[in-house]
Amino acid sequence: MTRRLAALAILAVAGLAVAGSARAAAPFDLADFFAGSSQSAGEVRTLLVFREAFTATFTGRRDGERLRLDERFAFRDGARLQRWDLTQRGAEISGTVETELGDGTLAAPVPVAGTRTPIGAVLTYRGHAPGGGATLFGFRHEMTANTDGTVSNHVSVTKFGLPVATSDVTFAKSAAALAAHLPRP
Repeated sequence: MTRRLAALAILAVAGLAVAGSARAAAPFDLADFFAGSSQSAGEVRTLLVFREAFTATFTGRRDGERLRLDERFAFRDGARLQRWDLTQRGAEISGTVETELGDGTLAAPVPVAGTRTPIGAVLTYRGHAPGGGATLFGFRHEMTANTDGTVSNHVSVTKFGLPVATSDVTFAKSAAALAAHLPRP
């Protein structure tokens, strides 16, 4: 009986220590991650059939709660710019995104709304596809911080509430960190 009580006491203390460390972990900070230089690699799947790989480089500037981020995509048919201007207040993220269209012009900014989660962030907006035309799509970015310092981003794209594309992307602060997530040849 004494051994059983001692074992329960040890488990209780260990459980409190784990719970305390989980509470102490800082939530994901989008602006901190993207400040400075970052890069990504991913793939777009359109209509669940067509696949296109892409990469991107990022240059982010943090000013207090505000993040200004230039995302420069490299697609097979050319480069595209997406310019983010986001503010993070507590769990709320708000701002705008501008997207370079197929004719090389930067579309007018559209509003972005989002929330921080303990392990990532979710951003939603109705905007343009990089390199696309005037058609607006619904975008939902679900970002999750990985234990290796990278961030996974699953993007859902909809039109009239119907899924038209998805994208899975890995963001990293260095080429070496990103390489571990790239498919092996």
